[in-house]
Parts: sequence; C-alpha cells; structure tokens
Amino acid sequence: MSPIPLLFAEFHHSGDHEGAWRLPGSAVDRLADPSYYVERTRLARDGGFDAVFFADFVGYDPIVRDVVRWPFEPTTLAAHLFASVPDIGVVVTGSTVFATVDQLYRSFSTLYDLSGGRIGWNIVTTGAPATAHAFGGGVVEQHDARYETADTVVDELSRRWAEQGRRPLFAQAGASERGREFAARHAEVIFTATPHKQAAAAYRADIRQRAMMIGRDPDEIRVLPGVLITVGETDDDAVALREHLNSLVTVGAARHMLSAYGVSLPAAGLDSPLDAVAFDPAHNGIRSRAAVLAELAESLGPSATWRGLVDRIAGSRGHLALTGTADKVAAVMNEWIDDEACDGFVVKFSHNPGGAEDVVRAVAPRLTARGVGRGAGWPGQAVRSGELRSEVRSSSSATAEAIASGASSWT
Repeated sequence: MSPIPLLFAEFHHSGDHEGAWRLPGSAVDRLADPSYYVERTRLARDGGFDAVFFADFVGYDPIVRDVVRWPFEPTTLAAHLFASVPDIGVVVTGSTVFATVDQLYRSFSTLYDLSGGRIGWNIVTTGAPATAHAFGGGVVEQHDARYETADTVVDELSRRWAEQGRRPLFAQAGASERGREFAARHAEVIFTATPHKQAAAAYRADIRQRAMMIGRDPDEIRVLPGVLITVGETDDDAVALREHLNSLVTVGAARHMLSAYGVSLPAAGLDSPLDAVAFDPAHNGIRSRAAVLAELAESLGPSATWRGLVDRIAGSRGHLALTGTADKVAAVMNEWIDDEACDGFVVKFSHNPGGAEDVVRAVAPRLTARGVGRGAGWPGQAVRSGELRSEVRSSSSATAEAIASGASSWT
C-alpha cells in the first residue's frame, strides 16, 4: 500500500528555466522585495502544496550576469514567510561543511520555534570553491570526505534534538554512491534528478533497500523527483513557450550550467557537434548528473549539437521535464506514482510568476483530486499537526488507498 504522495514547490525568483528572467513580466524588478516570496508561498499553499523549498548558493558567482540567482539568504527569508503564511512547510538549505554544528543548531531550532515545527533542513555537502572563499577561505574537502563530515554533523544535531523530543524535517539530494548511503541513513525526504520513470523507480528501490539494510522503515523515506512543468492551453502552446525559453538562454548561462556538473562547453560553441560529453575527473562538485547528461546526449542521436543538449537540460538540469496541457502533465505524474517510481514530486516552474500561477490554476486541481498533497485532505492517521516532519511521517502511515473512492487518476 502506497503512502499519500507529497507535493513540494521549488521557487527560483523568475522560474527554474535559465531563460525565464528575460521573459516580459518576470518580476526581476522585485529582486529586493520579500513580499514577492510571500505571494509565491501563499500561491503554493492555496494550490495544495505541502511545502516550499528554497535552494541556496553562498558566495559570488559570475553567473549573475546571465541568470537571476536567489536574492535572499534562505533561513532569514523562512522566518519572514512563517510570520506571513500559515499552514505550509518551508525547507531551506544549510551547509554541513562550512556552517558549524552550533550555528546550524541555533538557526534551525529558532526556525522550529518560530514556525511551530514547519521547518525543514535541506542538508548539503557544499563543494564550491566560491563558497569556501565566502566563509573565509580554506581547501574544499573531496567529495566523499564531505559526506564523512556531514555524517558527524547530522549525528550530533540529531542527538541534541532527540534530547528535546523534536527536530526539523531532514531533506537531502544524495545521488552518488556515497550520497545515497547518506540519504538512506538520515533523510525523510529525498530530492532526486531522474528524467525517466525507469531510472526513478530504480533509484527509489535502491534507497528503500539501503534503508532496510540499516534497520530503517523504508516508508519513512519519501523520494520526490524534481519535475519542470511548462504548461499551455494546448500542447502546441506549451511547446512554443518552451522553445521560446530555450532561445533566451545565453551562452554564459549554458557554459555555467554544464560546468556545474564537470562538463566544458567546446570553444566552437553551442552549434558545434555533440560528439561526446567528457567529464572532468577532477571535478569536486555535483557528480551525480554525469550519467544523466550522458544518457540525454546519447538519446539526441548522432546529428545532435551542444545546443540540443542545453535545450534539454535548461530549467530541468537533468530532472523530469513535462511540456503540454494540464491533463497531459498530470497523467504522466499519475503514472509515475501508480508505478511506484516516486512518493510525490518537487515541482519546478518553467517561469515565475506566470508559470507557477498556471500550474496552480490548471495542474494542481488534477493532483489534489487524486489525493496528492495537503490540498487533498489527508484521511486516517495523516493529521495536520503543524510540525512538517510529523505530517510527512503521518502521510507515510496513511495510504493512498484511504483516499475517498473514485479519485484514482487524473485523466
């Protein structure tokens, strides 16, 4: 029996697609306006989402010339959102490598108290040299060593919070071998980039097996693939929007997108042949997308160009990307859940504010009607307690079969 699926919303200022900030109405004039994020969070709440999620990058990155990044420090932003928007969780990023145990304990304990428990911690093992510089310099630990540090940090924080009988929700995005080990040990929610259903099902099965091997109940872990949604009144409208967004991606943004995963754009540029995707073996950042990019490149065929690969990963960055009508988008998501490829989704909006509003207006009702997210009204043991971690755990105990009869699909 399957747990009730969860629905998280990931908000980038202008949307997830790297070209979205160049669309008319992209709200780039509101970069310093916290009320914009209050509006986005209320939108997610009204759409039946369980939580909103904010990624983060600490340190100067030249990509700000080509892509709008996150303008607010997320833990501070979360405190503002908690004061303004009731009845939704907020998950924010905190580094186990550069923040100390005491800093993390104080920040997330404070957010827990301010919100009545509605806070989640996205546990990251930061590897960017720019972040090391922002924290005062120092050498960035190697990939697996960072996870060793993270294990120590999370174990100590878990011990402290256990003494109080409460703690934030733990979220993580481990996809490498060491990352999966870490996620299966600690996380209650796992974000994953799996562009195909078979890969998603295999990842979820692997995580559940790892959890059982260390004595955890696998139903305590919810695997949520990211899904970039580009929705239109017709399929042609949605495709045209996606193609327009792709046309707005600058060369600088494309180069940065690839380099984040250890891939260099050839000097010949985006229209050069995509002969092979070569990965830098010395890359110390995100490694898990290497296989995803290689698979996508191979699927494009022998006449592909680098522009074709960039068009595929822009916005989605290796996650599932759905383009079409609301019915079409919801039907695919329904299939993934029915086939136990996931436990819900992290929705990534093609553009903001318009794209998020389109998803809430047209797609969200087709999700909550089937029983996805808090908007469906959780039955049985799944009680809205106010604490995000408890609600995620109780939605694991309550099952999708307990949803009112007749709401079995979004077709």
